[in-house]
Amino acid sequence: MLAFVLAPILLVIWMSFTPEAFFQLPLLHFSLRWYREALSYPDFVNAFWLSVKLAAAASLVTVALCFLAAYGLVRYPGRGSGLLLSFFTSPLVVPAVVFGIAMLQFVNRFGLYNRLAGLVLAHMIVVTPYAIRTLHATLASVPEEMEWAAMCLGATRRRMMLAITLPLCLRGLVTAFLFCFLLSFSEVTMTIFMTGPAYQTLPIRIYNYLADRIDPTVAAVSSMVIGVSVLPVLILNQLGAFRRLPK
Repeated sequence: MLAFVLAPILLVIWMSFTPEAFFQLPLLHFSLRWYREALSYPDFVNAFWLSVKLAAAASLVTVALCFLAAYGLVRYPGRGSGLLLSFFTSPLVVPAVVFGIAMLQFVNRFGLYNRLAGLVLAHMIVVTPYAIRTLHATLASVPEEMEWAAMCLGATRRRMMLAITLPLCLRGLVTAFLFCFLLSFSEVTMTIFMTGPAYQTLPIRIYNYLADRIDPTVAAVSSMVIGVSVLPVLILNQLGAFRRLPK
């Protein structure tokens, strides 16, 4: 099973070092030619930075809002808490194509098509289920008694949140942000419906590039995207080394 997962990734990376002008696995000679081509192609560079800005903006806003929502669901549970949690995770059950068409109609109505604000909004909805689940589990593991103790000692609710709750939730906040960033950065299906000529993310730019030409530049770009995607995964793995929350 692991071989089926890793083989396509390794083949793309291996193929990106070919010196030839067509897709071929290099055996004797290796070259960085296509990496130079990719980095000198302005559309790829601009699309990369757009993807980074989009993913960062969508992740920051989503994590902030989902933290507040998760705090309310965990600390003030009610009859509708389960229903609200299901509502926040509902984008997971909607097919990406259907969601893309719906978002296209929505942003067109409000004049947000082919604008960064429309893309951020759409990506926020896509990553919300992952953020809310992560932060809900994180807050549920934070002892509420520690918040009560801080307030009994004279701390205001704001100071209690800043000095007690947020530090104890740091691992969950970082994890939620990295999850959201990774998903937003690599999102394709829904983004196709949302982008015009002015705002094309890196995955969409790769898709459009393949429609015009086929050369190992795509393999080089894909290898760099894999590297960017692996970095958050490594950070998430290292988060397990953080000390456990006090019980």
